[in-house]
Amino acid sequence: MVTVISRFRVRNGLEEAVRSAFLNRPRLVEKAPGFRGLDVLTDADDPAMFLLLTRWTDVESFRVWHRSEAHHQSHQLIPKGLKLDAAFTSLTIGNSIEVSGDIQSLGDALESSPVARWLMESDMVLALLLAPDGAILERNRAGDRIFPPDPARNFGSSIWDYMGCSDVEDLRGRLLDSAHQSDGSLLLNLTDGQQNRITLDVRLLRCDAGTLLLGTPESRNDSQIQSEIFKLTNDLSVTMREGARKNRELSEANKTIQRLARIDALTGLANRRTLDEAFLREIARTERMGESLSLIMADLDQFKSINDEYGHLTGDQVLVQVASVFGNKTRPYDVAARYGGEEFVLLLPGTSTESAIAIAERIRREATELKVPGYSRHVTVSLGVATWRTGETPDEFVGRADAALYCAKSAGRNRVEAASDVLGAESQKGLLRQ
Repeated sequence: MVTVISRFRVRNGLEEAVRSAFLNRPRLVEKAPGFRGLDVLTDADDPAMFLLLTRWTDVESFRVWHRSEAHHQSHQLIPKGLKLDAAFTSLTIGNSIEVSGDIQSLGDALESSPVARWLMESDMVLALLLAPDGAILERNRAGDRIFPPDPARNFGSSIWDYMGCSDVEDLRGRLLDSAHQSDGSLLLNLTDGQQNRITLDVRLLRCDAGTLLLGTPESRNDSQIQSEIFKLTNDLSVTMREGARKNRELSEANKTIQRLARIDALTGLANRRTLDEAFLREIARTERMGESLSLIMADLDQFKSINDEYGHLTGDQVLVQVASVFGNKTRPYDVAARYGGEEFVLLLPGTSTESAIAIAERIRREATELKVPGYSRHVTVSLGVATWRTGETPDEFVGRADAALYCAKSAGRNRVEAASDVLGAESQKGLLRQ
């Protein structure tokens, strides 16, 4: 990978137009072989200064693009008033490094220009600022990673701390040659901070502050790669586990929400919405299979007096305990629901009238045996039983069970009555219960 950096100065206040033109440039270059991306940098202290950074797989790919007709066409996108900075025409950083133009001010630029800030933060391109005696005056992020200093041992303060013997004299001669500017790349064999051997393809650039060594490893150290892969794999594993945990929590929360939307908050039995759905489902199944479907409707006797004499908290406890009797009598496919107030319903698929009456009697008997804290009386319930008739609506079905319940109330309460053919549901609905 190589990065080509060019610097431009804008005239006549066309900064925004130039930025837009640069950002639109990838539309022409994006299909060029070897193109890997484009960035536009500006200097906060000098908004008229632009740096154009293009990334390529290799130098030859850039050269082919630079000679192409598409490259010349891209210049038509740039507004007039843009001038290529002759003091810093082009810098190519990668497996080989090329410099054109006068770079005498590059050392000063290390403290302020966008390219310097980019170089200082780069983890791919090594940058060391060297004194003539080889002392390391400054290093970027990649330099800190590959050649970390050790102040405790006074190690890493000089490039010679990392050099192999065969390369020392050649590099020393270039650093001491004040007339040396740039005469091609140089391969250096060094030892990094973990005592791993590493080969760098570097270029030396003379600047006011010293000699800038720029380069990239021919191949990154295997142990470093393995360490980074391990860290990335570990981070990914942690992220995936955290995501799986959150998905489980979300799934459980959704189940809780769905459950709460289908039950009565006080008693824990099904609510009216769930009961209505069950009616439609079980009536359709009963008509399809030709089986029996029975319904028990129950009402607490004299519940108003319980609230009046003992208070609503005690009344709620009575409702909860009676609801537990209903819930204990259900099979997996039965539906026990709070119908409203002190009324309860038990829907019994595949159950005849006789069997439903027997179940109702057990509920009535167990209700009288309840012991409710703070309530000294016996709890009694009246129950009505009805069995589905082909063709009737759910309301008619409930109405017949309700009418049977009214008969149980009228006959003295604390008893079970079954609906009969002569008992009209509509004639009994809406009557006051005590």
